Amino acid sequence: PPFGTVEIKTEIKENFYIISVKDNGIGFTEQEKEKLFKQFGKIEHYGRGSYISTEGTGLGLYITKKLVELHGGEIWMESEGRNKGSIFYFSLPINKE
Repeated sequence: PPFGTVEIKTEIKENFYIISVKDNGIGFTEQEKEKLFKQFGKIEHYGRGSYISTEGTGLGLYITKKLVELHGGEIWMESEGRNKGSIFYFSLPINKE
């Protein structure tokens, strides 16, 4: 949303770097969460009293997921529902070579 906040954190857990990106945006419903990382999983959002334009192909998170997995990591997200924001996480293994 306008004047929203984004918080980026990093941590090391076991043998992985964990990166999280948290916002206070309009969040996601359970049905929307199921589509997020799928090919052409574009989601139209309506929230906080106005339509939020979403341009794109619906491939961004799908491609990101494939790239993270190719590097031995995982990607996931959490959202408690509409108007509650969301947190996206991804992990990448620590290369000790």
